[in-house]
Amino acid sequence: MGDSSLKPRIREGKVSIGTHQLYLSIHGPHRMPGEPIVVIIPGVMCSMKQWAAVRRLLEEEKKSVPFLLYERSGHNESEDSPNPPTAVNIAKELNALLKAVEVEPPYVLVCHSFGGIIAREFIHLKQTNGEDGDISGIVFVDANQEKNIQLWPNPEFGPDIGKGIDYWEMATKDLRALTAEEWKDVMESQSTERSQRTQAAELQNYPDSVRALADRKQLGREPPLLGSRPVSVLRGDTLRDERLMYNLGVAAGNGTEEQRAMYRKKLGTFEELDVSFQREHLLLSTNSHFVQAKNSGHNVQLQEPMLIVEEIGWVLQELDRAKTQ
Repeated sequence: MGDSSLKPRIREGKVSIGTHQLYLSIHGPHRMPGEPIVVIIPGVMCSMKQWAAVRRLLEEEKKSVPFLLYERSGHNESEDSPNPPTAVNIAKELNALLKAVEVEPPYVLVCHSFGGIIAREFIHLKQTNGEDGDISGIVFVDANQEKNIQLWPNPEFGPDIGKGIDYWEMATKDLRALTAEEWKDVMESQSTERSQRTQAAELQNYPDSVRALADRKQLGREPPLLGSRPVSVLRGDTLRDERLMYNLGVAAGNGTEEQRAMYRKKLGTFEELDVSFQREHLLLSTNSHFVQAKNSGHNVQLQEPMLIVEEIGWVLQELDRAKTQ
């Protein structure tokens, strides 16, 4: 009997999507038809290198789980895109990559931060193309949605308070799951001139991505956008990062008293709004649950990667349970 497993065209390397090439790596066993593959979508200004600990843990704890990591346009080995890095364009490029490398659906999406907006644009694209069944579940990792921009620092005071502060060192130094070599690789890859241009372009196009997603009106639909497909919402403690930024900024003498007062006002309402925004992701399915990370700021993939692995496991268990009903 022949091998009926689903095999991608390549498992690691650069793949042409017509306009340019994107880099990807696929891990785990070959899949059987109908078996999902986990597709990881990093956040804004971030590359797949930040997911090194998640990759290691998936390989150690979930040896039977196939998963895919990739670099968005302009990050590391992936080439620059001719299109602006809006979530709509990034979702189209991800779809083109999966088709080019012959990675068949269904997909379990794991998305962090801005990746949550990309993932929902990817879902919209699939539904528009009549391929709604391609998405079997999703893990939101402190993921953004269309309202999250309300939590961003007001441009009148945010940059001044954080001036000269290394965000990544500040946010992760007390708990970091990556090895020293992996962290060095992350920092070197994100500090190149090309990477800085890509990061700036992603931030510049972020508001347009938010507005486009809001126009989809996906939250609160009846029936829900994903029906009863499993949705996990894993929330980090971004307020922790914001407080650190404020305290370090004040200690460095940054900001005027008025700017500091505005920042403190923001911190006073941040928690309630953030929890509300994160919980709205639960409305995308009738089968969803909420998990609060205990020791992570916004970057759960760097600080508590095992929680992400556990939530991937929960989604896959729910999919298996549905098959037996």
